[in-house]
Amino acid sequence: MNNYSYTDLPSRRERLFTAIRLSAAIQESLQLDAEMVKNRLDFRKWTDHRDYHITLQFLGDTLVSDIGHLRKALRMASAGIEPFELQTSGWGTFGLKDAPKVLWRGVDGELESLNLLHKQIVEATSTLGYEAELRPYSPHITIARKFLGLAPGNEDKGIYGVLPEHSLGAKSWIVEDFVLYVTRLGQSPMYEVVDTFSFS
Repeated sequence: MNNYSYTDLPSRRERLFTAIRLSAAIQESLQLDAEMVKNRLDFRKWTDHRDYHITLQFLGDTLVSDIGHLRKALRMASAGIEPFELQTSGWGTFGLKDAPKVLWRGVDGELESLNLLHKQIVEATSTLGYEAELRPYSPHITIARKFLGLAPGNEDKGIYGVLPEHSLGAKSWIVEDFVLYVTRLGQSPMYEVVDTFSFS
């Protein structure tokens, strides 16, 4: 458990989402990869390595008084899911090729289990009024946001020309649970665990 309490201010709203946490070894490995390109790519915000995660469903502003019901729904969503293995994969971007909004690392491994978990969470939260995104589910790990340009000396290589092909550390881990996160804007790390939902 954690120190998060949702009973103090029931009328307050919290920005919530469900996600898969990465192991410490994977977070550190991705941090090493990010450090290799920070001096070549200028992004406005680089994700704190402790905040690296795979989003399952963004829930948005939620009344604190409703978090108890949400917890029950998410506990039901974890039923029948067995632990599964994931690996980090290559680099990718969202947005314009030469001016992307997001730099990310991909996810590989037992994606059928990941997609099943995503589906069960979306179905469980829909009973509480949460809506699924219209775009297809695309699991990834956000490394940086808002591209500002290539550092001097790298302009002729392009964004993908300066990204390392191989990771320096761990690549795979076993997923045994997922979490409900609350966003703490302005803090570092920015995401705090509200609850953890272990697989049966």
